[in-house]
Amino acid sequence: MSAPPEGSRWQRFQRSRTTRWLAVAALCYLVALGAINLRTSAVGSIVSFVFPRIAVGDSFDDNAVDTEWNFIRTNYVYRDVSGKLGTEGSEQGMITALDQQFHDRFTSFLTSAEYAQLRATLSGERGGSIGIAIEARCAAGAVCDSGATPTEVVIEDVLVNQPAARAGIRPGDVLAAVGSARFDVKGADASAELTRASQLIRGPAGTTVRITVLRGGRAIPLTVRRENLHIPSVFSRRFGNVLYLQVTGFDDGTGDSARQMLKTAIAAGARSVVLDLRGNGGGFVTEAQTLASQFLRPGAAERDVVVRRGRLSPNGAPSSAETVTHDQIQSGGVASALPIVVLVDGGTASAAEIVTAALADYHRATVVGQKTFGKGSVQLDYPLPDGADLHLTVERWYGPRGESIDGAGITPAETVGLASPESRFGLDAISPPPGGDAQLQAALSLLGGS
Repeated sequence: MSAPPEGSRWQRFQRSRTTRWLAVAALCYLVALGAINLRTSAVGSIVSFVFPRIAVGDSFDDNAVDTEWNFIRTNYVYRDVSGKLGTEGSEQGMITALDQQFHDRFTSFLTSAEYAQLRATLSGERGGSIGIAIEARCAAGAVCDSGATPTEVVIEDVLVNQPAARAGIRPGDVLAAVGSARFDVKGADASAELTRASQLIRGPAGTTVRITVLRGGRAIPLTVRRENLHIPSVFSRRFGNVLYLQVTGFDDGTGDSARQMLKTAIAAGARSVVLDLRGNGGGFVTEAQTLASQFLRPGAAERDVVVRRGRLSPNGAPSSAETVTHDQIQSGGVASALPIVVLVDGGTASAAEIVTAALADYHRATVVGQKTFGKGSVQLDYPLPDGADLHLTVERWYGPRGESIDGAGITPAETVGLASPESRFGLDAISPPPGGDAQLQAALSLLGGS
């Protein structure tokens, strides 16, 4: 078939049709662009209703989230709901959904203030603090039985050589007031009261805070000057030829600090070690790797401190991991031949459990105390554009034998309890004499110390 002549009616028709199609395509693009940008406007819900998304399947439907927010913003019983509230609510909602689906207790959403506090904690810094820990307890400052409702805010720990200790605050004191604000958790939300007390106690460094405590039924007003504190994570003391090494967290520099204390003590005649990890909530995996390596010697029989596996299938099978990281034993451990006892309790968690599992699996230590917390996962922080933070579980960790302690904890080889939490000896905070600490005494007995 021959081509139609140039300028024929056919070619004019074709050019006209092409022009119409281009115009329609441009109009469709502009409508789509307008729909996307109108989602946050007052007519966003109308656009979403007229042009709903079809078959989104497993894809994240940001249109549904935007539509929900528009309904709230335009129809909620209280007007002028903050956009920040909507943003944080959406962020927190994702965390809740992950917990419901995968039973993940540790992925969390942190506000910008909470994220800053976390960073400071892991660096050992406490801005405008006085050096105490508070806890909700029952009558007479007793630890509440399971299911009991707290009635008092109690000073649980008072850090040594810090402002509160110098001002005369003691463990077991009942917090009655901060300034003119009084505290009594009877019938109140204990967690909210603890948060309120913490916020009132902290403030700019150099300022003072007036704290009233109850001790023996007597009200004692005390004035404490706030300071920017740097809190160590490693403490040591000799009991004869036994080195007592207390590690309270795995912060920046913990591994190197412990290594130096071990070297100094061994040079001075220490022949065994009690490693106290009670109440240690964890921290950086790298610091746990460095500490554990001081007691291990890399070789064919001893290779990994811990194995981390990430991007698992939804059933959590270790073999399904897309990423596998071997945190190997570092060479040059300074105490690889010394007998060791590790002290643990229900507050021993995460990185502290990594160290405990490695030393137990390689038969390098006897574990004494009570079952550990059972946190077998690793979290990383992902800062969000609004200044908040996604504290996200990215891996599960496994001990050298391949075991996971998540949710199960580590059961000591020798289970030993304490008469009360107040009888636990420690060097980081004001504590009773070591003779009343049954767990420490059991450890010293195993090592032939006193």
